[in-house]
Amino acid sequence: MRKTMRAMVAVSLLTPALCLAAEKIAPKTLEFLEATTISGYVQSSYQHSWRTGGDQNAPGAPTGASSPGVTPARLFNQTRNSFNIDQVKLTLEKPLDEAEFAAGYRIDLLFGTAARLIHSTHADGTPFNLGTDGDLEQAYVQFRLPVGSGLDVKFGKFVTLLSNEVIDAPANWNYSRSYLFNFGVPFTHTGALLSYAFLKADEKHPFGLDTQLAVVNGWDNVEDNNSAKSFMGRIGVTLLGGKLVFATIGIGGPEQASNNEDYRWVVDEVITWNATDKLSFAFEALYGQEEFHRTALANGHDSTHWWGGGAYAKYQWTPHVSTAVRGEYFSDADGTRLGGPAVSGVDPLVGARDGIHVIEGTLSVQLDQVWKNLTPRLEFRYDKASEPVFGTKSNTSIFSVSMDMIYVF
Repeated sequence: MRKTMRAMVAVSLLTPALCLAAEKIAPKTLEFLEATTISGYVQSSYQHSWRTGGDQNAPGAPTGASSPGVTPARLFNQTRNSFNIDQVKLTLEKPLDEAEFAAGYRIDLLFGTAARLIHSTHADGTPFNLGTDGDLEQAYVQFRLPVGSGLDVKFGKFVTLLSNEVIDAPANWNYSRSYLFNFGVPFTHTGALLSYAFLKADEKHPFGLDTQLAVVNGWDNVEDNNSAKSFMGRIGVTLLGGKLVFATIGIGGPEQASNNEDYRWVVDEVITWNATDKLSFAFEALYGQEEFHRTALANGHDSTHWWGGGAYAKYQWTPHVSTAVRGEYFSDADGTRLGGPAVSGVDPLVGARDGIHVIEGTLSVQLDQVWKNLTPRLEFRYDKASEPVFGTKSNTSIFSVSMDMIYVF
């Protein structure tokens, strides 16, 4: 009885303190939840591929003719005959509001087979990840400075400005990615990114001009592997009230470990055009180069370059059915971009081949909002290369049929 009375007295004494603490904590919690958005998506797929001629696997590819196998040059759709969990994305964000001194943050957690392909590295070359199939895709604070119409700043890790395509599956017109995206540009950067819009295009103002400038550790590095920084910039020109956009993007800096002298740089031009409410186009042209004065390539060259172009089109036949096509050419002059370990069994910067040239064509059929938040896609793709880069010693072409489903929440 005495123990019960003591407990009741203790509870009566603690209750006011607990209530006071709840009053202090609850508003902050509610304020945080109101300001933070939670979103994401789940993408799963199946792909079947046919190769013409040859069945012997190249170095680095799984052995055995019955193995599902991988297609190294495909990257984001590597598996030949397999079901996949490609991407599981969770985003927490407090976006910037309209205030002069707005501040916020963003965190993107990515899991699945695609996550292992975009891992950044530490200064010593070890991976920065959340396990083999997990990645911290983005993590940055963002704020606005009251300069002119507002100077927005991102500080941390963010995705690249280059390329017409992106890591996140729902934003792309096709299931698979282009060679331009897979091998021509970096995926993420760690550093500071400034964005400023001089003119914003809308119905009343057909012309717009915006700029971005970043200082970063390099290509897919959370810590720099040398003592120099890379610079990335973008100039966007908008016409026709936002329907036509010309984006000129570039990045340059030394990217080799403990080497501040040999530079890698890329210039990328991306044009997007919403011709009608149903018909959209995109065009991309890219050129990249890297110096190897300190350590020459195996073929004796002291530099390597890669370049290519792609054309995209999408048509919305009905509110629930759309098709997209992509045609692309990619040239890897010294085998440093496509000639990685899974293809040739050597370090990707050795340059074991004089050149690899690839063309590909892709057709996609997409069902939009037949089921709420769910988007199924069917894709047909054919690739032809000058060298066997598709996972075997003799195959120079491959045809694939794939189906993926994306649920966005």
